[in-house]
Amino acid sequence: MSLDAWALAATQALIMSAEDKDSPDKPAQVEMIARAVTESAREQRGWSLTKQRLVAAQLSIIENETHGSLRIHRNECLPKECDASFVKGVRTFKAISLFQLHAGGLSDPAIWPTLGFMTFESTKLSAKEASRIFVRSFLYCQARKAPGDPIATAFSAYAGRGCALDKWMGWKARVATYSRLLRIPVPRTQVAESQKQAG
Repeated sequence: MSLDAWALAATQALIMSAEDKDSPDKPAQVEMIARAVTESAREQRGWSLTKQRLVAAQLSIIENETHGSLRIHRNECLPKECDASFVKGVRTFKAISLFQLHAGGLSDPAIWPTLGFMTFESTKLSAKEASRIFVRSFLYCQARKAPGDPIATAFSAYAGRGCALDKWMGWKARVATYSRLLRIPVPRTQVAESQKQAG
């Protein structure tokens, strides 16, 4: 299976922000996201399942956190987005990127400001951080022998809600997206090309 072709098809199948519907920037952004999550999944260590499943998890986070919003990708959050809060009367945003990453969970908090740009480099760095945090969450819940589906508990832990599935229901939508994406077949052109090469 071509992971790259499948990742692009899966990204194209995401339920995206309605405000992006007619934007000429959307096709390029979708390709950028697909490439970023694929490369980050290939580079991620410690993941025991398939790379396809890690890509599906990353895309599920994007769909449910930001719907792939071009505006949020550019770090142009509205007042109630990106975990906004007031600090000494000034509105600040605690979450950044399509994955809504917080500085405290990053491998290095100093990279947080670099994640808010709609460039491939920034998008891939965000994907790498999201992948690392998701895998860490997956392994953490597995080590604790948390009851329930391991992907569901990983989504819950990724969101900072711990491994228990009775405290935060947001994992349900993410698992639904994840399952839907995994049902997407490899594009036919890629299947035909693989068969031609095999023959």
